Amino acid sequence: MAHFTQSPNPPAKKRSPITMIAIFCIGLIVIVGLAILITWLAIKPKKLQYSVDEGWIKDYNLTNSELTSTFNFVLRTYNPNHKTSVYYDKMEVTVYYRGQAVANDKVAPFYQPKQNVTRLMFQKATKNYNLPQGVVRDLKAERTGGEVDLDIKIKAKIRFKVGIWKSRHYKLKVLCSPVVVNFSNDKRFQNKDCEVDI
Repeated sequence: MAHFTQSPNPPAKKRSPITMIAIFCIGLIVIVGLAILITWLAIKPKKLQYSVDEGWIKDYNLTNSELTSTFNFVLRTYNPNHKTSVYYDKMEVTVYYRGQAVANDKVAPFYQPKQNVTRLMFQKATKNYNLPQGVVRDLKAERTGGEVDLDIKIKAKIRFKVGIWKSRHYKLKVLCSPVVVNFSNDKRFQNKDCEVDI
């Protein structure tokens, strides 16, 4: 008769404290990430809206290839979200004519509450700004016609806030094109909606 003997089970390997801490940290990161994702999807933030509501040019002078002028715009930004507010931590506005930057300025950081309309006043003087000959020729022709087509580009770093939670930084890009600005105050400015990309 054969006899069978059972060997004792090998002792289970104990995990080191470092491994346990690493597993705990990874699990915590996954849980927090899922919570943020679920919150984000539940809120579904709507895209911010931008437009140029007013625009005019003052003190315009183009001598030879040097431009002196003051560009003025009222930019309107609307946050349509019911639960999400926005922190603008950095913003830069640049005015272009035919791909050539003619004015540039920075906007001070600001906070935009939910369902809020904020108007930003852009006013930048350009003095003796040297332009390429092709741009000078086109600008003189448009000046004769009484109006000029400009492009306004906005770059910003923003964060969203929901309750006490704040998101990471996102890059906001806005393009308003073409913005038709009259040299004469007699003509009414036609507001322009902008393209927004985050």
